[in-house]
Amino acid sequence: MKTLTKIGALIALAMTAPALPEAPNMETALTQAVEQKRDIFVDFTGTDWCTACIHLRNKVIESEAFEKAYGEKFVLVSVDFPRNPKLVAQIPDDEKRRRENLLTSYRIEGLPGVVLMDEQGQPYEIIHGARRTPEEYMPLVEAGLKKRAERDAAFAKAATLTGMEKAKMLAAGLMALPEPCRDKYIAEIDAINAEDPDNTLGFKGLGSDASSRIKQTEELRELLGKFRSRLGQDDIKRSIQELDVFLARTDLHPEVRQEALSAKGDSYALQRDLMNMYKCYKEALELAPESRAARRIRSNVEHFEQNILPMLNK
Repeated sequence: MKTLTKIGALIALAMTAPALPEAPNMETALTQAVEQKRDIFVDFTGTDWCTACIHLRNKVIESEAFEKAYGEKFVLVSVDFPRNPKLVAQIPDDEKRRRENLLTSYRIEGLPGVVLMDEQGQPYEIIHGARRTPEEYMPLVEAGLKKRAERDAAFAKAATLTGMEKAKMLAAGLMALPEPCRDKYIAEIDAINAEDPDNTLGFKGLGSDASSRIKQTEELRELLGKFRSRLGQDDIKRSIQELDVFLARTDLHPEVRQEALSAKGDSYALQRDLMNMYKCYKEALELAPESRAARRIRSNVEHFEQNILPMLNK
């Protein structure tokens, strides 16, 4: 009887096991991917609050159909954004920032989101949201695998070419991918720019330049993280001082400088120093008027000019 009970427990465990082998973190996933010749299925999720995330995991990723299709293809890794205070407290601050930076880097604005990567960690597809059934979701995965195949074919062809023809073929491989994936291909973009000094293919500002921008963004987020939820006047004053030191750097990318100036404006707003707030927002907007952050900054500037500045000038 005990033996039968154990067998039943094992069967039940097997029935509830994830369809994909799961790694506890990205580093382990990369190791498994190389060793087992798998791609990586990165699931950006909110395991304790996001109903669509829970549905995607329980009804799609862990389904029999998904296992049959991709059980030998991917290793799964979750990037979790819990809301339960006890769960949040268990995540070190540097890990929280790393997860937030990943979310921003791939422009995932709502959960769930999935990034498909090759065994080297190079992304080739981003899937936003969940779907009701595995049969509705799997075509999105197939579309991603097709993009990877197009990328691989173009890169292989580029390896046989030189000069501008090589640059064009590398560009074709990158253009097969979603835009937030492209700037992660630093070596390929640097190779394009080396053969295309006139920037006819439009990749100037990416590659090593993008890597530098990402690093600067992470440094800024770390700086701002030190003062999150600390609203005392001394803390606000110190945040402005540290932002001034950061802004004194001559190597900052315009969008990073814009974000730092906007954060400085936010700090002045907390001090009710409205004119300095406005100056920071206005300078930030002029730096990169077409950036993703520009819409919010422009709204702040226009609100100040239309509603507050006239009262201050009376």
